Amino acid sequence: MDRDLTDTAATVLLIVGVAALLVPALFPVQQVLYHETRSGTTSNGSELREQGYTVIGYENLSERGQEIYVAALESRGEYTVPAGQGAPEFPYDGADELGDVNRSEEPAVRQRLTSVVIERPDDADLPPPDEPVDRIRAEPPQREGAAAGGPETATRGEEAAQQLEQRRQVVGKYDLMTVRKGTPPATDSGTLLRLGSVLLGTVSVGLGGYLRSRP
Repeated sequence: MDRDLTDTAATVLLIVGVAALLVPALFPVQQVLYHETRSGTTSNGSELREQGYTVIGYENLSERGQEIYVAALESRGEYTVPAGQGAPEFPYDGADELGDVNRSEEPAVRQRLTSVVIERPDDADLPPPDEPVDRIRAEPPQREGAAAGGPETATRGEEAAQQLEQRRQVVGKYDLMTVRKGTPPATDSGTLLRLGSVLLGTVSVGLGGYLRSRP
């Protein structure tokens, strides 16, 4: 009786283990589309166009493109979606056009080919941009003006502050989004399920084989 029960348990464990090991093969890892807005730029629209970036007005994005951009800003600068659920205007395969470039130039060229610059409308009801506007500093005052002091120095200081704020507004108007296609991160729920399935299958097959081989 005990032997029959052991054999039955071993058979069930072996079946469960084999089925669990087959799960990753039946449901392979699917690529995902990454959207990152954390790279940032301190250039304005004209400078970005001269550098070869594609600049798209937020209102000219597709509805899906707008959804992804807002979601990326709300997700601390990174948002992923399954392959096939991206936006048509985003260059997910841009790196394929990299070609032969110098190793020193490759990072800049790769970023340009895989990025779009989103021009945010004035007073838009959008999350704050990820552009590094705080890194923009006012130019130091001229030595002559600083030595003279008085109202003239104060006026120059106010003008510099206004110019700095204008510069920050211009830079914050253009948000750089870099996209790519790749495998899901290790913390992805699907990846964790596959790892769990492999672990369950390995343990079940090992335990079932041990029970079956017992005298």
